[in-house]
Amino acid sequence: MSAQNQLEKLGNQFFKYRGQIPVLFFLVAFILMHFFPMPYNWLNPNYTNLAIGLVVLGHVIRALAVGKRAAHTSGRNRDEQVAEALNSTGIYSMVRHPLYLGNITTYIGWAVFTGIDWLVPVFLILFVAYYRLIIYAEEQFLTRKFGQDYLDWRKQTPLLLPAFWKYKANPQPFSIKVVLENEYSGWAASMTTAFVLLLFQTYILGGLKQNQNALIGMALFIVVFGYGMRYLKKKTRVFKVD
Repeated sequence: MSAQNQLEKLGNQFFKYRGQIPVLFFLVAFILMHFFPMPYNWLNPNYTNLAIGLVVLGHVIRALAVGKRAAHTSGRNRDEQVAEALNSTGIYSMVRHPLYLGNITTYIGWAVFTGIDWLVPVFLILFVAYYRLIIYAEEQFLTRKFGQDYLDWRKQTPLLLPAFWKYKANPQPFSIKVVLENEYSGWAASMTTAFVLLLFQTYILGGLKQNQNALIGMALFIVVFGYGMRYLKKKTRVFKVD
């Protein structure tokens, strides 16, 4: 097997488990918080605001991509690459992989939230390298699928850093239903991450008793939101687009 085929195979494996592998990164981050507690940074509102801002920005980037996607593209398929059309307008006219850009932005936000300064550049390097392998496999698939049309678009569109001046409007209407159906699980995961990090920080800072009602309320909201949205997706037609 050639080196290119090996890279594509590895990228496809990472693609298949791209929802689980980042969890391992944050288990490591959580363990590091035990060994490198940063109470000063946890109490610094600038860290909190920057972290939340990056997390929200990451989810907004994903929503912009998903809300105007072509059917059977930009989804959460796990087993194999799927693309029935080539997205090349809207946010895709500025950056080739907005979903992965959104993910990286969100993950870096959570790295900031740990308060461990050196963890941010480490996570940035690791996640860019990780997604670069997935992107390699994905672009091999898209090249075979769309041929010269894809190659022409790839040549003029940046990989992960948006070129805002290249924006071309997407005539397709934005669908909030599509966003809710596809993105609620990611929002629930982010809220759960926030809860776990806040719970740990509050415990270390000795504020569990004073904040227990807020923490319980946050936990209940996450559970109701996650299971409520899952029920609406699986058991109703609320998110179906005619």
